[in-house]
Amino acid sequence: MAVASPKLTEPIVPNKGRLHDPFIWHKLHSATGIFPIGFFLLQHLLANSYALRGAGAYNAVIRVYGGLPFVAVLEVALIYAPLLYHSIYGIWISAYGQSNLTKYAYGRNWMYFLQRASGLVAAVYISVHVWDTSIHKYIALWHGNPNPDTAISYAAMSHQMANPWLFWLQAIGIVATVFHFTNGLWNFCIRWGLTISAQAQRANQYVCWSLFAVFAGMGLWTIVHLRADGLQRIQTASPVVAITQR
Repeated sequence: MAVASPKLTEPIVPNKGRLHDPFIWHKLHSATGIFPIGFFLLQHLLANSYALRGAGAYNAVIRVYGGLPFVAVLEVALIYAPLLYHSIYGIWISAYGQSNLTKYAYGRNWMYFLQRASGLVAAVYISVHVWDTSIHKYIALWHGNPNPDTAISYAAMSHQMANPWLFWLQAIGIVATVFHFTNGLWNFCIRWGLTISAQAQRANQYVCWSLFAVFAGMGLWTIVHLRADGLQRIQTASPVVAITQR
């Protein structure tokens, strides 16, 4: 008696016209958002908060970080390279991801949309910030400036914050960047199996929102202080300029 051979099912050929999101690259994208990028963000906000203690404290911190051995290599390896990968892959996700916000306006759909939107804002803000600080420092060093750190000094930052456009760019950038990190931290804990149950995810949500409030508040408080000091310096210098012009 002949036995009919089982019918082989045809393999499912993926649609080559659609871009796929490889698991390993997505996990790496999530990981780089926490370390080293997220770690550097928190450290950067803490270092900048020394401006609240005055010019001497802020400039001392800048000298410590600027005086690290192989600082340029460390910046490229631990900051710029991971940040470049995270930004490019994040833009790819934003371009091809679907939030379904118009169909399902649930809380997590809103968080998905805000995560992508805040990431784009953060990418623009960080690019401008890096150009205005680190790159200007290296340009000054290239041209033989004996004091290249003045590009990131307390006086330079307070002068910039006196400009309302730069101040609001900083404010929006800080809020967007900190939100992107803290909401990304919530997603990271799920993706890496750290918070599996609904109860753990809910508790972690409170932790992440608390981190957002603390570090966004710290960043905003710092630039408000710098702006007030910058405006005061301008007002103090104005009468001197007027007398000199006479």
